[in-house]
Amino acid sequence: MGKLVYLGHASFLMKGKDYSLVVDPYQDGSVPNLEFPRIEEVDAVFCSHEHYDHNARNLVRIKNNPAHINPVSIKVPHDKEGGAKRGMNNINVFDIDGYKIVHLGDTGCLLDSKTLAPCINCDLLLAPINGFFTIGPDELKSLCEIIKPRIVVPMHYFMEKYQSGYPDGNMIERFKKIFSDYQFIDNEELDLDKYKDYKGALIFSAYLN
Repeated sequence: MGKLVYLGHASFLMKGKDYSLVVDPYQDGSVPNLEFPRIEEVDAVFCSHEHYDHNARNLVRIKNNPAHINPVSIKVPHDKEGGAKRGMNNINVFDIDGYKIVHLGDTGCLLDSKTLAPCINCDLLLAPINGFFTIGPDELKSLCEIIKPRIVVPMHYFMEKYQSGYPDGNMIERFKKIFSDYQFIDNEELDLDKYKDYKGALIFSAYLN
């Protein structure tokens, strides 16, 4: 039953059969032309790091009896200087109703196969492509050669339709050239069961309204 809802920037709502969670909610005003949507109560919230565009726990309502959701967390640098410039970032690996979903957060450098071992052969790789604050599409391609995800979903890029996100020199077009086998998701929700046999890239063209 796993479902994925894009909330903008690097944030997602993940829905399992018996629980739901939010990853990387952003503080209002932290991302150009985006306000974090007021969503239903969830069981847990996870933040890859403590920058304002990823740590808005205060905007997410948690249920009184939160489910015990324990992703595998991998600490990696936010930058190419081993974290000296922007600190560290957590890659989170979730199991959502049998689907292995990897959220790269603000990964900012190339990583080796030992570090990425928990991510290998995931169903979905949620990956930043900003290219300045994070890796770009070319670096993502190198990571994918190790991870071998079934589906790649770009995040953390400028979205022309909404004029939202940090300007990045149109990285989504670069992504589309490198990951040429892609489809658009025309609404904000992705039903994982409908794409259980799909291989390629999926690009969200809408945010949760």
